[in-house]
Amino acid sequence: MFYLFFNFRQPPHCSERCCGTYQGSCSMKKKIGIDQLEVGMYMEASVEGSVAKGASKQNVLLLGKGVLITSTNQIRRLKAAGLGDVTIDTTKGKDSDGGTDVPQVEIPQPKESAKESPPPKGREVAYKDELKAARKTKAAVTAALKGTMESAALGGTMDRQKLDVAGKLITQSVFRNVDAMVGLTRIKEHDPYTATHCVNVCVLVLAVAHADGIDKSTAEMLATATLLHDIGKTKIPLEILNKPGRFEPHELEEMRKHTIYGEEVLREMPGVTEEMMYIATQHHEMFNGSGYPNKLSGEEIHRFGQMTAVADVYDALTSSRVYKPALPPSFALTRIYHNRDTEFRKDIVDLFVKSLGLYPVGSLVILNTGEVGFVCEPNPENSRQPKVGVFISRYKRQRMVPTVIDLAVTGTEKREIVKVLDPAKYNVDVDRMLKMTTG
Repeated sequence: MFYLFFNFRQPPHCSERCCGTYQGSCSMKKKIGIDQLEVGMYMEASVEGSVAKGASKQNVLLLGKGVLITSTNQIRRLKAAGLGDVTIDTTKGKDSDGGTDVPQVEIPQPKESAKESPPPKGREVAYKDELKAARKTKAAVTAALKGTMESAALGGTMDRQKLDVAGKLITQSVFRNVDAMVGLTRIKEHDPYTATHCVNVCVLVLAVAHADGIDKSTAEMLATATLLHDIGKTKIPLEILNKPGRFEPHELEEMRKHTIYGEEVLREMPGVTEEMMYIATQHHEMFNGSGYPNKLSGEEIHRFGQMTAVADVYDALTSSRVYKPALPPSFALTRIYHNRDTEFRKDIVDLFVKSLGLYPVGSLVILNTGEVGFVCEPNPENSRQPKVGVFISRYKRQRMVPTVIDLAVTGTEKREIVKVLDPAKYNVDVDRMLKMTTG
């Protein structure tokens, strides 16, 4: 019974910024009185306060960490909550004495590392060469999108130029080596307006677009649109959006309106095309007509809307909630595959499976040798033969540092995957072990 060896514990969490994946200047914290808060200041810490709800008051998140104050409406709301002071970062925004200008948030440009071996067919660079740049890009884009969505929720304006730059950077990474950015989508973090989810969906849609032969210019537009596919959630009350359990019928009805609200928000943005609008309004429509808000079916749903629907469901299935555990990636793929031509269009599902491979990064597997490991790098030329980080030997001995084995390289014996396991059932921290093999 090898499960006795699966007792990995999660190390103390630290933010991406302090781990060095976000390259920016050190912060300069400063506590100021609420009356000193001005447009142009950058919130270093999140702010909670009491908001009237009927005859009672409820404590809610008023403003998230890392938000730039862009309107007086944001300030009025904070004052109305009776706050005494707030914490700002003077290196990223205006100081209380008006002494500094507001800098642009810089998303780091990805850089290629020296290649150790030629990249696989269909990839411009090798997986490990792209992984570091992809990690930086994803962290910075998520932070930028989070600030944008929180600003929109409080009546501020959205920086379209910043969003276009973010979409372009993700597209460039996907086109260099799609596997690196897709592998990072298994990293899940909770934030009030689901910025992490939006970035993951963006990456997954771009992976399908890349497999579908869509040109880079169209893919960049698609990236910006999918980053904003859930922008309508900024209009949903926080007590519903952040509810830890299942929705009551009236709450579910309100939650489903985010597709309609999304269209309203996007129509106010300059340069938004109808194709971009379809992604916001149609990503919950199902191929068989069982979706919402308009119960569209078949070819009534735009192809980009159908791509986003598949990616949205996959990321939801592989994310944990208080009322459900996360499905392992390969299990989620199987569920989606079984619903092709019913909920999802068959050719898009086939492209999705092709993009992720039969065994997505992070899949916990048993080999025919009895060894246990996890998929740490896909093989785009043969998805049945990825690289596996083995941490339980054939003799059921635990390896503190996984040994990476390339299943495509045949030695004295041929190794192959015979079964996929659910990490949750065996107390395996796959994310931690992935960091050991990918850095």
